[in-house]
Amino acid sequence: MLAVLAALEGLHELTGFGGHALVDNWLHNAAMVAATGLCIARAVHDPHGRGAWLAFGAALGLWTLGDLTWTILYGADPDPPYPTIADALWLAWYPVVAVAIGLLIRTHVTRFELHRWMDGLAVMLIVLIPGFAFVVQPVSESTDNGSLSTIVDFSYPILDVVLVGALLGVFSLLAWRPSRAWLALGLGCALIAISDAALAVQQARGEFGGDWTFTLTVGAIVITYAAWASAAEDDEREVYGWRAIALAVAAQVLAGAIQIYGLFHELGPSERVVTLAVLAIATTQIIITRPRPPGDA
Repeated sequence: MLAVLAALEGLHELTGFGGHALVDNWLHNAAMVAATGLCIARAVHDPHGRGAWLAFGAALGLWTLGDLTWTILYGADPDPPYPTIADALWLAWYPVVAVAIGLLIRTHVTRFELHRWMDGLAVMLIVLIPGFAFVVQPVSESTDNGSLSTIVDFSYPILDVVLVGALLGVFSLLAWRPSRAWLALGLGCALIAISDAALAVQQARGEFGGDWTFTLTVGAIVITYAAWASAAEDDEREVYGWRAIALAVAAQVLAGAIQIYGLFHELGPSERVVTLAVLAIATTQIIITRPRPPGDA
């Protein structure tokens, strides 16, 4: 049923099938309400990871409430105000989903291994580099609203980029062997974040020709699937030697390449700062935390 609603919404947005835009809004809202309810139902049904899935349900609920608020108050307004109460609800999604991810990590990662946490931080910072270049920078160049509007304009793309980076960082914590549920969860959150970031750039540039909100619906549905997916047991097998530091080495190479590029082309200060942070983290990991097999010197 959820897949049908998402398909109808996508068909309407891509082809205009179904007529009035309100049809699209309510298809989207119906799918989001259903996805929220199913995610919360998963938490009620199974105590394993209950807190995490309740938090994910709450996050989806906040986003859905923002959608409903927008549809009811501003859906038919050709010149709606900005920002609105709907923006506050949409922005509330980010801290709540961060709490949900943290709770789920506690459920699946039972040991603290410093090198994996540093891998995760390095991955997140690596994602921030192109994220700032392709998402945050276009918004900053196009934003000329008042102070509150500017804060909201920047909040969406920055939080979207951080969310995608954090999810990839979690995969590092899982030794790059995420379960089916984690893969689905990462895909769902990434779909929402990437779609929202693209919309933020589009709005900042004053381009309103395309509507891709159905990808947000698909993201919510995939998160719901993750909630009900039977996750495989986490494999906590240790990774030794050069394989354990491959990401750190790759991070150094990438960061160095970006700095070299900056010698010949314009590079924003934010990209330079993030790149240097990646270098520092990767170097520290190599020096301090390279795991070795038991008995090796």
